[in-house]
Amino acid sequence: MTPQPITTTTRTATSPQALPGQPPLAPAVAWMTDSSPDTQAGPWAEADAGQALFGMPAERQARLAARRAFVALKLSFLYVVDSVANGADLQRQVRRAEEPHELWTLRAPVFAALTGDDPHHRRLRQLLNRSLDTMFPTSALQLN
Repeated sequence: MTPQPITTTTRTATSPQALPGQPPLAPAVAWMTDSSPDTQAGPWAEADAGQALFGMPAERQARLAARRAFVALKLSFLYVVDSVANGADLQRQVRRAEEPHELWTLRAPVFAALTGDDPHHRRLRQLLNRSLDTMFPTSALQLN
């Protein structure tokens, strides 16, 4: 078997026809040679609609990390509110929270319920401050 010489044939942007002896160009290949505006996006333009639902692996990992951070923050809130006397209303509001910003708005009533100089309340305030700092890094600046 002797090696065949390599020949190159170029297609211009105005002629996306198949080369002689080859099947017609598929749309996925035609976009590479076509200069019309509707084909500039490439074959992945239609797949972008599906990507919005599922995302790329890094996006999924980022969403999972954000969800884990939210769950950790919510568990911290639940632990703190469970330790507060007469905190049934706060417990209900924390349980209903579905987004981090909802917990952020509950921070003032929870801290108000944790007033006092006893060591237990001080530890709970520290726990809540640390938990808020993991989700909202600038929260320490806003609370002072």
